[in-house]
Amino acid sequence: MHSRFTKVLIVLALILVTVAGTCFASGQKGEAAPPRPKMRMWFDSTFYVVATQGLLKSYALEWAQQKGVDLEYIQDSDKIMYPRIDAAIESKTLPDVLFLNISWLPKMQRAKLTTDLTALAKELNANMGGFTKGVVAAVTTPEGMWMGIPYVSSSEEQYVRKDLLDAKGLPVPDTWDDIVKVARALNDPPNVWGWGHQVAPYDAERHNSAMILAYGGSVFSKDGKSITLDNPATRQVLALLKSAYDDGIIPKDAVTWDDAGNNNAYQSGKTAIAENTGSIATWAKTNDIKLYNNTIYKLFPAGPAGRFIQADAWVMFVPNTTKYPDQAKDLIRALSQKNRQEELITEMGGFRVPVYIDLINLPVWKERHLKPLADSAPFIYYPGYPGPVTDLALEEFRQIVIAKMVLRVLTDKWTADKAIAEAVETIKRIQASLK
Repeated sequence: MHSRFTKVLIVLALILVTVAGTCFASGQKGEAAPPRPKMRMWFDSTFYVVATQGLLKSYALEWAQQKGVDLEYIQDSDKIMYPRIDAAIESKTLPDVLFLNISWLPKMQRAKLTTDLTALAKELNANMGGFTKGVVAAVTTPEGMWMGIPYVSSSEEQYVRKDLLDAKGLPVPDTWDDIVKVARALNDPPNVWGWGHQVAPYDAERHNSAMILAYGGSVFSKDGKSITLDNPATRQVLALLKSAYDDGIIPKDAVTWDDAGNNNAYQSGKTAIAENTGSIATWAKTNDIKLYNNTIYKLFPAGPAGRFIQADAWVMFVPNTTKYPDQAKDLIRALSQKNRQEELITEMGGFRVPVYIDLINLPVWKERHLKPLADSAPFIYYPGYPGPVTDLALEEFRQIVIAKMVLRVLTDKWTADKAIAEAVETIKRIQASLK
């Protein structure tokens, strides 16, 4: 009897152990897995080449899948995204990663939303020959902190009619002084004007600011605070442009052009030389193959101080409001890998240029109308150079202060001193309004 009772107790004990074990195991299986990070990435504009947008999104989502992250990816035009980003800055609800135009960086700084990305930037700067010099200045503070990671840039090139050069046995011009000499020799209005230089509005701001840098001047100092426009280089540029305009080398109606004016003039055969993005070449290759073949595609001209091209850039930005700073940096790292950069740049077909030096050697840049755009990478600079991109520099650019200064000299017959003085006072007013 005792033996039988003992066996029952043993069986009951075994049952209890089994049940307990099952409950424990069931509890383990029933426990919710750790929540997947929910991250967001916004892109503030669209690419000219739609396929590129799909590539970038696929890279981001591939990273998210590999890392176990739920990623919301939104890309739209600046008309849609700019107000959305502004609202998110105000409410401190920015996404974890943003693909932004550099013009956002001063605003992010002012709102105290920047993350120090210096360590990641130094890591990526060891790849693909490193970042181009100009883009480094655009995304770093005077103290050397990286506010964003450079991703792509825009650029411009110069167009010269080869058939007209050959007919007169003229060399290909390389400097701004050469441009005026060659344009003077080619000038034959009303059949063709020598130089379709853009003197208004935004394109002119870029081109004329680049000329001032090429002659050794600048609009701002290296600290980004002092206004240095009143310098000998500015006077040299104004004198050069005045001479070309007064002599009829630049068409008189150039002062009324919009930003498509120089495109249209060159494409219609009315000017022998022009500066622009790759848009003229793209148009000619499709619509006027004779013009395409008769054009020399070359770097922007140099000046006594070197070659300068003022352009635009886009960066990857991580706001300090993110809950996932490490994952955000890792996403940027993944998007910045060599194979992905190469694929994106190739797919864009010249509408964006690399921010990594070695990528100018990609096969896509061997096309003769694209090669100058790639070769321009070491010479690209951004508003505010030689200082950082600042609110002051961006607002000066937006108000086309340099273009207006040039127009004062060309159309209002102001002296260089008077035009420069007005421009400096305008920039001072902008500076005071930003305090």
